[in-house]
Amino acid sequence: MEVSRLYNFLALQGSIPRATTPLLRYHQEVTLRSQPHNFELDLHDTTLRVHEWEGSGDPILMLHATGFHSRCWDQIVQRLPDAHIYAVDLRFHGASAAQGEVDWVMMARDIEQLIDNLDLQRILGVGHSLGGYLTAHVAGERVERFRSLVLIDPVILPRDRYETEPEMADMTPDMHPVSRRKNQWRDCDEMFERFRQKPPFDTWQEAVLRDYCEYALVEVPGESYLKLACDPLHEAAIYLSQAGNNKVYDLLPNLQLPVTLMRAPSVARAAINLSGSPTYPGLIDLLPQGREIYLPNMSHFIPMEDPDLVARTIAEAAAV
Repeated sequence: MEVSRLYNFLALQGSIPRATTPLLRYHQEVTLRSQPHNFELDLHDTTLRVHEWEGSGDPILMLHATGFHSRCWDQIVQRLPDAHIYAVDLRFHGASAAQGEVDWVMMARDIEQLIDNLDLQRILGVGHSLGGYLTAHVAGERVERFRSLVLIDPVILPRDRYETEPEMADMTPDMHPVSRRKNQWRDCDEMFERFRQKPPFDTWQEAVLRDYCEYALVEVPGESYLKLACDPLHEAAIYLSQAGNNKVYDLLPNLQLPVTLMRAPSVARAAINLSGSPTYPGLIDLLPQGREIYLPNMSHFIPMEDPDLVARTIAEAAAV
């Protein structure tokens, strides 16, 4: 396993020849893809906003992290100029609706319905953080719809942490630090300037931070200020709603398909320190056809810090 991990990491860095040539065209330089086709998808109890970049080949389905939105993938999309990509605003995020109580399994059901409604087949599933958990969960339930996965620092905790998270056990959403995020903004420029030198955003590529700020805010009826599209209380509730999420472990044996796991280092107090990896370090050993890319010099925000590496990894996964 260690040799396999090292080989794959070196191959991604260009240090050794690749065994295959990716069929999906990858550009290190950012291309100017046209704006996506945006549409609303009505589900049984909510509406999701979907962004589609038309292209060739099997569809790529991208799911974002907690508190963000689907346009955080833009810099990666631009490096995959031919790919047919769907990026989804998850429930409680972006331009999607926010009905119901926060529940991760419910959000997974949303994505299953989306796949059925759009009749997606041979999906290359790509997910970061919460989106990585949802990608693994949905693929475990509907493996016949997927061809491969790229899981980027997914929130798949060690089993025992689902039962014993002492820092979070008695916490309500209004007590979580993220619930106190600034939530009145003049415009996206104010947001960008405030965040660009502030952790964890100061390690992001500026173009990604621009994309995040550009689509992170919504109008408030009757007010002159803008607010976050993902309400901080919803974001806090997502972090705190871990009960039952260990079901994903029952689904992992179903993932009889190639899975690339990208992982940053774990840190103490990961429940509060959002820059550390939440991923169980032994997860790779539970993925029947998994390969791991361990990135010791990166934080949890891998797609924001190195969109080029992520785009390259997706292109290689499409070639398997």
